[in-house]
Amino acid sequence: MVTKIGVACGTCPRCGKKLCRTRPADIAVCDCWEYCPQGHRMEPYTPDLTPSTYGPINSTRASGDLTHPLKIVMWCPTCQYYSAQLPVEVRLT
Repeated sequence: MVTKIGVACGTCPRCGKKLCRTRPADIAVCDCWEYCPQGHRMEPYTPDLTPSTYGPINSTRASGDLTHPLKIVMWCPTCQYYSAQLPVEVRLT
């Protein structure tokens, strides 16, 4: 068995950011899922009502993944962007 040493790098398929980690890491998680398209840091989203009683988010300022409120995991309190994006794993080579 060969021990992996050195630095491994990979590119995030969502944002294009290059991530590098020291070996023996084979996977890194990009933090791009935590930011809205405007660049603000988002917060975890928790709905106000039970899933069986609410529908799509209706707001004039809101944007993002509004048609599937059950899948929303993050939201931006500054620009009211709702995101269903999950953490992105980047394979390092």
